[in-house]
Amino acid sequence: MPTFPRTLRFRLTVWYSFALTLILGTFGFLVYQTTRHRMLQHHDEPLREMATAVVHILNEHEDCHDLTPEQVRTLDQLGRLVLVHEVEGEHQVFYQSPEMAANPLAPAVGALGWQAVAAPRFVTIEQKGMPWRVLSLPYHSKAGRPGIVRLMENLGDIEETLKNLRLALLVMAPAGLLLSGFGGYWISGRALAPVDHITRMAQEIEATNLDRRLPHPGVDDEIGRLVETLNGMIARLEQSFDAMKQFTADASHELRSPLTTLRSTIDVLLDQPRSVEQHHAGLESLGEEVDRLRKIVEDLLLLARADAGRQAMAREPVELDALVSALVESMEVRAEERGITLKADKITPAIVLGDEPWLIQLVGNLLDNALKFTPNCGTVEVQLERGESVIRLEVLDSGPGIPEGDLQRIFERFYQSDPSRTRGGKSGAGLGLAIATWIAEAHGSRIQAFNRPNCGAAFLVEFPDARSSVGNPESG
Repeated sequence: MPTFPRTLRFRLTVWYSFALTLILGTFGFLVYQTTRHRMLQHHDEPLREMATAVVHILNEHEDCHDLTPEQVRTLDQLGRLVLVHEVEGEHQVFYQSPEMAANPLAPAVGALGWQAVAAPRFVTIEQKGMPWRVLSLPYHSKAGRPGIVRLMENLGDIEETLKNLRLALLVMAPAGLLLSGFGGYWISGRALAPVDHITRMAQEIEATNLDRRLPHPGVDDEIGRLVETLNGMIARLEQSFDAMKQFTADASHELRSPLTTLRSTIDVLLDQPRSVEQHHAGLESLGEEVDRLRKIVEDLLLLARADAGRQAMAREPVELDALVSALVESMEVRAEERGITLKADKITPAIVLGDEPWLIQLVGNLLDNALKFTPNCGTVEVQLERGESVIRLEVLDSGPGIPEGDLQRIFERFYQSDPSRTRGGKSGAGLGLAIATWIAEAHGSRIQAFNRPNCGAAFLVEFPDARSSVGNPESG
């Protein structure tokens, strides 16, 4: 079974040729029929006038059964004429012109059906390939006798013209179709050439060279918009690949540190006999590093689920003031151990729509970050107030503040500011603020960081007020 090229160029050419064939076929048929109809009309008009003249001649006497010599002489001059009328119920030819008598079609013309002639009618008959036009015109003599006037004329001149027209249509239409098909194939090839070029270049772009871009044709057409879309997609892929590589590198680095500590502690414990107290201290250290590993892995899984959109987020009324007060109270012991004053004096009753466990983690991450960067005997303050349509949660500390170059980067995953700024020089994995940012965005909120005028840093989260979300279908 033959196979055909499965290319867009081939399909466009086939559909174009098919549509053009229908158009040319319909146009040629209409042209031929219209020309034939107009030529026959032009040819039939003299026959109609002649038939009217015959009827006028016949009506010169009461009955036309017996024509007068004068009537015969007049009728003989009119050309190919046959007169038929009814005699005692029979149809008889009572006159036939000399030209008609010499014509082989005379019997056929005389025998044309009587019932078919209830009104003037034109028919075409052939004799040896030669068409003849016959007009049958019914009439009644003054005496009431019914009859038929039949006139005949050769269509040779019309047929010759129509034959030439048919030949022209049958020859020129396929030739035009063939030329148009080749032209369409060439034009479609020119039009699709940029697509082939783009396809070849796109096939050369791999994960190792996502910095390449497709050349723009310089025209704002379908091809230009396709190139812009593909370049945008490649740019997003490049960003995703870079982020994935950075994420993998950072995750490997963060996991390597506790694993190295675990290995070192185990080696020390196994190096030589140790007392029970030393073994106990070593196991406590191992437990701390395991907890750190577990926390990093849990945070990584959380962010992975968030990126995949598989982390469910409820939309229920949450008393944010009660939630904040409870978290502050739970962290007071930790603050007191370092002499840090943890205050929550400016708490305004506020309700937000959200998922309470995730809001607890958001506020907890901000408080943990503030305590981590606040020196001993410092102050951490939590404020919650309501505006016109937003609820502002602000966590302020009296630490060293945030370097200006880090203000926009501290929310990035695994990004850590100068470790010397943290208590004891220890820092986390750099995922707490990234998770807080995701939770805030998932609640339709935004989180910002800035330095306080005197010292310390401030983190501000603006939540949509639940009161302004009532009746809004998109809020849930």
